[in-house]
Parts: sequence; C-alpha cells; structure tokens
Amino acid sequence: MARTKVEKIPVLRDWSAVDAALQEMRECRFSLTELDVEQKRRIDDLKGQYKERETALQNRYKRLAAEVEEYVSAHRAELTGKSRRLKFGVVGYRLSSSLVTNLGEADTIALLEGMGHTELIKVTKKLDRAALMRQPAELLDRVDAWIKTRDTFGIDIDDPEPEA
Repeated sequence: MARTKVEKIPVLRDWSAVDAALQEMRECRFSLTELDVEQKRRIDDLKGQYKERETALQNRYKRLAAEVEEYVSAHRAELTGKSRRLKFGVVGYRLSSSLVTNLGEADTIALLEGMGHTELIKVTKKLDRAALMRQPAELLDRVDAWIKTRDTFGIDIDDPEPEA
C-alpha cells in the first residue's frame, strides 16, 4: 500500500474565529487566576489549623527534651562513658565545636585575603550566560559555544481598558 501524506487542516477557519479563541483564552486566564486565589485561601486556612497543632507538639517536645536533659545531668555518673542506651534512644554528651569570630564574615574574609589565605575562602563560579551571549563569535567559537536562535510563536492577549 502506498504511503500518503496527511495534510493538517486548521480548526479555526478565519480571523474572527482566531479572535474568538483569544477571547476564550482570556476568560480561561481569568478563571485560572480566580482558582489560584481560592486555592491559596484554602491553603492558608489549612496552614493556620496545622500551625496551632504543630506549635503545641513543638512545645511539648521541647519541654520533654529539657526534662530529659535535666535528669541525665543530675545522673551523669550513671552513664556508661558519655552516654546511655535506652529502649527508645541514646542520651548523653559529646564534644562539639563551632567557629566563633568577633568580626563579621565580610571583615574576616577581607583579612584572610590580605594575609594571602584565599584557600580558606569559598568561591562559587557560575557561567554568566547573558554576558557570554554578548561576546563576539570568535570567542564563542574558542569555547565551543554558539547562540541558538529560533522563531517561536507567541500570543499576547489584550486586556481591554475599563470603560469610564
């Protein structure tokens, strides 16, 4: 059987049909906005309900943690080493360290740079695509990059001015 090419026939038959479709798209956009607002209101209500329950549980958790710490501190001599394993977990002490600086982070960084200790400073490198796109083609060729251009279809739906 011979292969036949299928022609795609547009559904819209004239410019007035296109304009009617734009009007319907505009109405869809308005309805989507209303749905979004309704969804956000319902989510805010739910968040409020859960926040109350969450706060009560967090307060209870903190109170229990403080009570456990108080008991363990009072009975520290009974610990095996620095901790004690119980049925539902382990309580105890461990050494922890944190860095404290009297200067702010920016001042500390400036001092380290001045002292030549740049290896102690994190530097994040990221490609500036917008700036690279403005460069001449020769530079783009040298870094095996190119600007991809395509003709894309767009629709701009007008919102009519309110009538006075």
